[in-house]
Amino acid sequence: MSAVLEGLVALITGGASGIGAATAKRFVREGARVVIFDVQAGPGNALAEELGQDVYFVAGDHARADDNARAVAATIESFGSLDILYNNAATVHQGPIAEVDETELRRQIDACMIGPYLMTQAALPALRLGSGANRAILFTGSVQSIIVRPGYTLYSMVKHGIAGLVGSLALELAKEGIRVNGLCPGPVDTPLFRAGVSRIAESPEAGIALRLAGVPLGRMIAADEIAAAAVFLASRAAANITGVMLPVDGGICA
Repeated sequence: MSAVLEGLVALITGGASGIGAATAKRFVREGARVVIFDVQAGPGNALAEELGQDVYFVAGDHARADDNARAVAATIESFGSLDILYNNAATVHQGPIAEVDETELRRQIDACMIGPYLMTQAALPALRLGSGANRAILFTGSVQSIIVRPGYTLYSMVKHGIAGLVGSLALELAKEGIRVNGLCPGPVDTPLFRAGVSRIAESPEAGIALRLAGVPLGRMIAADEIAAAAVFLASRAAANITGVMLPVDGGICA
């Protein structure tokens, strides 16, 4: 069976760890060449070295337009084209609205909304140079792009913003043959998730148990399972799918 991303070039933000790293590995296994873009230079360089000649790392912040332009330029210089943009980089916030100061508010908006928006602007000229149904833009949303829960007001706001961006951009780019979709993970077993649940319970294990109480399938989601969904949405098998926010959530949004 042939690799489903054979011959394609992808740029992944937040690709040095967690869902982004798992997706970079999956994309390479499926035949893609990948540029990892992340603020974490050490892990990013290490992952690129691990994955070999089909992966290149660029250090930078997707909330900075000049960094995004540099990442896109490096993609074209390294691999000649850009077919898939995966806007994955983000942060998580939990807490009541009264405890969010202006600095944290702007940090979340920069990381979760302005960054993906600016990176998409930067990548579009390169994506438009391609042809065929393989051209795709992906976003990491959340189950809180679809539902809401108490104590996550700021996070729900920015992740609902991603849902709006996906739907509107999908319609805007449809006539050009560029598909736009989002992934909506439930609780994914990553260092970022474990750090977050540690703040709501006496231990990571206790925090995980609290979160799993609301997951019908009753288990954590592996980062590689989100990556598998990303491979599908980026592949030619999803050639007629655009504007979708796909839950990978163990049944939370059912």
